[in-house]
Amino acid sequence: MHSLPKTRVVTKVERQLRLLFVARRYWPAVGGVESFLRQLARELAQRHEVTVLAHRIDDGPTDRLTDSLRPPPPFEPFEDGGVHIRPLRISARDKLLLSPLLSQVVPGFRRYAFGRARIGAASLYATVVSPTIADAGKGAQVVHMWGSDLVAAAAVRAARRLDVPSVITPFAHRGQWGDGPADAFAYRDADRVIGLLDVDAAVYGGLGVSDERLAVCGVCSPGVRPGGGAELRERFGIAGPLVLFLGVRRPYKGFDLISASAPLVAQRRSDVTFAFVGPGPPLVQENGASRLLDIGAVDDEEKAAWLDAADLLCLPSRGEIFPVSILEAWSVGTPVLVSDLPTLRELVGKAGGGEAVALESGLLAAKIVELVEHPERLRELGEAGRRFWSKSCTVEAVAKWHEHLYGSLVTPEIGARAA
Repeated sequence: MHSLPKTRVVTKVERQLRLLFVARRYWPAVGGVESFLRQLARELAQRHEVTVLAHRIDDGPTDRLTDSLRPPPPFEPFEDGGVHIRPLRISARDKLLLSPLLSQVVPGFRRYAFGRARIGAASLYATVVSPTIADAGKGAQVVHMWGSDLVAAAAVRAARRLDVPSVITPFAHRGQWGDGPADAFAYRDADRVIGLLDVDAAVYGGLGVSDERLAVCGVCSPGVRPGGGAELRERFGIAGPLVLFLGVRRPYKGFDLISASAPLVAQRRSDVTFAFVGPGPPLVQENGASRLLDIGAVDDEEKAAWLDAADLLCLPSRGEIFPVSILEAWSVGTPVLVSDLPTLRELVGKAGGGEAVALESGLLAAKIVELVEHPERLRELGEAGRRFWSKSCTVEAVAKWHEHLYGSLVTPEIGARAA
């Protein structure tokens, strides 16, 4: 799954690297990207010097001006597992220089804020903020931006000021964020742009990033501890197949589709239980004949037990790239059923750890019934997912991949010898 340009493969990084990560949001802020970045940074910090420069570490909202004129609350520098976390602070002088960005929210002009006018905004932001990033990154050998938009442009410009390679992992969602003119402005100037999957990388290629500057590497998960599933099933009186939704109940996650499909499943298999684990609005029960458990938010230990207990993790998302919950399920051999988004279809296809279905409640119900009626098929899918996670998506495997990428950029002749 993970690939590098052939002339840039490094077999071993023999010396410590100094890495500067730039992020709009970092732990203890809650989120999949934040969790992934923390795990990767802590793993790399065991062998290298890692500094994270972050705009914020809280869960506050992000809008058009939080990167510039209306920054989030400041925080004090701190250490976490060997990682140095520092705030990206915009000075009063720099805010004044960035004042033209007010046009991004002025009525009559804001409609153009994310069109080609955003390129000018990105160029201004990069000019003003890149010296601050460069000062924080003195001595760094690689600057890696985790995200897109204005901060990405500034991070790449800072790397140029430091005369070191720049890398961007955008986490773009086509048609939603990360694929606009300002994003492309930053991506085309970076030394490497990392897609989480091939179809993700193709988005950046379509924005003008050359093939030799593209690479592909998914996210990582330490997995969850197996066990606890049997006790949990007994506690909730679950005797038949268990279909699990795990995550925040946001509309794009498709939890409503699962709820709508449950009565259709019950018409053929009344013994199927649906459990909804994670925060969000209460469930609307469409039919009393279906067995729906509204579990809500849980701690990590109980989350692991639900994954261990489930016969199938169901995630029919309307927008997704590489959900960590899928890797957590695979770590305990639980197969997945996802929507047929190109990203999710590619992920389960490469791993062999699940199946994809169209975003329609009737089709979703039919596929759930088909799978639960073939438990041997479920076991095969779960084992394939476990093998894929173990080989490619542990924290150690993904950290090693990044370590090799950084080494190839810092010492390209090593990569040429290894090709």
